[in-house]
This record gives sequence, C-alpha cells and structure tokens, in this order.
Amino acid sequence: MALVKISGIDKKTIIWNFMEELWENYVNALENNLPNRFNFNDFFNFGGLRDGFSEKDKISVIKQYAKEKGYVKIKGSTVSITKKGLREFQKDTHKWDKL
Repeated sequence: MALVKISGIDKKTIIWNFMEELWENYVNALENNLPNRFNFNDFFNFGGLRDGFSEKDKISVIKQYAKEKGYVKIKGSTVSITKKGLREFQKDTHKWDKL
C-alpha cells in the first residue's frame, strides 16, 4: 500500500502545526516540571485527522523534516527538541514559518 501523495503546501502545513504544538508542549512541560520528551500520540493534530492524511502520512513528513533540519530528535515514537531546535524556537521567525 503506497502512502498518499502529499503536496508541498500540505507538507508545510503539517510541519508548521507540528512544530508549533511541539513548542507549546515543551513550554508547558518546563512550566509544570514535566518530561520534555513526547509521544506522537500526545499531539492533538495527529488525533483529529480532518485533512484526509493518516497519522502514518503525517509522521512520515515529520520524520523526513527532522532528519533534514535537525530541530527535533525522533526515536521510535518519542519526539524531543534538539539544542539546534531550541535555538530556532527562540527566534521571532522560525525557519518552518517560511517553508
């Protein structure tokens, strides 16, 4: 079974939504002294799939982006922000805002 063909604009939307939610989760974890490693299942955008893409499709896009850019580390189904990612999140405009 082949993965759905995801357009460039849809990939950008998936990445932007994921990165913004990841940052919100990270800040919440810091403020509440919680672990800052997350499971893909913890992300709302993967729970409510209204855009026609499966969780597998979205995770594939995120894994490819993570490998190319190095802002997040993915091990199995666990996601964490790298030092490079933390530096990028601190900027007013992020690279994923300009995809």
